Amino acid sequence: MRRTVLSTLLVALLLAVPVAGATGGVAGAGDRSGAGAAPAVDLGATGLQQASNPCVGTMERTPDRATLFSIQGARGGEKTSAMVVGARPNGSIVGVHNDTAAGRWWSYDIDVLDNGNILQSTTDSRDTLIEEIDPETGEHLSERRFENAYDTHDVDLINGDELLMNDMSQDGEDRVLIYNLTREAVTWEYYFANDSEHYPESGGGEFGGDWTHNNDVEQIRDGVIMVSVRNFDKVVAIDRETKEVRWTLGEDDDTSILHEQHNPDYLGSEDGSATVLVADSLNDRVVEYEREGDSWNRTWVLRGGRLSEPRDADRLPNGNTLIADRRAHRIVEVTPDGEVVWEVYSPYQPYDVERIGTGDESSGPTMADAGKGGVVEATGGADFDTADIEACYDYLTGFERSRLIPEEDLDAVGASPTPTEGDGTDGDGASTGGDGTDGSAGDDTDGSDGDDESESGGDSVLGTPTSGSGPSPLGSVLAAGAVAAAVAAAIARLRRD
Repeated sequence: MRRTVLSTLLVALLLAVPVAGATGGVAGAGDRSGAGAAPAVDLGATGLQQASNPCVGTMERTPDRATLFSIQGARGGEKTSAMVVGARPNGSIVGVHNDTAAGRWWSYDIDVLDNGNILQSTTDSRDTLIEEIDPETGEHLSERRFENAYDTHDVDLINGDELLMNDMSQDGEDRVLIYNLTREAVTWEYYFANDSEHYPESGGGEFGGDWTHNNDVEQIRDGVIMVSVRNFDKVVAIDRETKEVRWTLGEDDDTSILHEQHNPDYLGSEDGSATVLVADSLNDRVVEYEREGDSWNRTWVLRGGRLSEPRDADRLPNGNTLIADRRAHRIVEVTPDGEVVWEVYSPYQPYDVERIGTGDESSGPTMADAGKGGVVEATGGADFDTADIEACYDYLTGFERSRLIPEEDLDAVGASPTPTEGDGTDGDGASTGGDGTDGSAGDDTDGSDGDDESESGGDSVLGTPTSGSGPSPLGSVLAAGAVAAAVAAAIARLRRD
């Protein structure tokens, strides 16, 4: 009998070891989750973790802060996990927020808010779902469902209480909208079908289907909104008050300028010239244009070096460019001369990338202001293959820690520099940032949860608390309970003997 009881205890103790790691208990330095690492990670611990991390590519220079990136979640025609990942300066993983495990479909734009939380655009049952994520736990704090907004790729918090969003609705209803969180209503809309001069039904994709594929929005100054209209191969600046197009970069089907681009960033140069940095996706390059009079000059091009359909490009304060390289399944930081100095794999299909402490858009100089320019070839990336990418995917999807921003970087959250802004026009820039008189003020059919819960969100910007929508430790808790019960039963049997 004693042998049987002792065997039970031994099995229970063996089971307890992986459970401890899964619930944040004692874990070896080489544990996949890294859960045993202290918040302020020393060089020895990170070195051990990185040794078992297959997601690290080139590491010529390490940044001062961690990097966040979203992974859309697709491999060819196969659906894979949509995630948000936090990576330390040396490439070791802070944690993984698995949106697929929480029932989401795609993961798109991510922004670090001034309150320290992470704002993300996702989809769920074809609806747009805007999430607010706690960076310390990786749990969803709040969410807003927009049943009448389709496949929103980008959402920005502007003017303190407004969500600026794109909407790829079908049937010619493609639009940009502003949802006021205080009034809980859509207060401004811009329908592309109402401006046939710039977006004829014969242009772009199929009218009534994926026509404009507008995929990015940015308020470049009060009252001026920049929009990427992917299927028209152009970026436009729209006056919020008059809804007039102030300027256009690119032309439908002139793919020498832009070709189905993503995530343009507005940069204000020292002389006031409007400058736009663009992930020029189907041209497999990152490109920068500066406006002079009524024309645009191409001032910098990054190409080659396995760059494949980049989705995002942010100019960092040090002059380098941080890129989400979609088809290469990696995040890279590249110098103005094209040298890859930092590289982390990000399968499958990274969408957006942010460096902690540098703002939610580009915050660095234009290439003209930096004294750089021309066409440069990307060099210095790692020599990775399909097996390397698959190993990284397995590592990320098996990662058990969901924290996204390390403790040592939390002091940089909320102190991020504001992106350089300018009016982006050749006029007097007199537009205001009002609600827009011809928007559907008072219409709360697009936003959800317009109830009394909005006061209970605490520091949440969205103000709609959610429960059980983040990755849950329930399985680990139940396993720990089972082990505890087994140990207690064994001890009781020993006492009876």
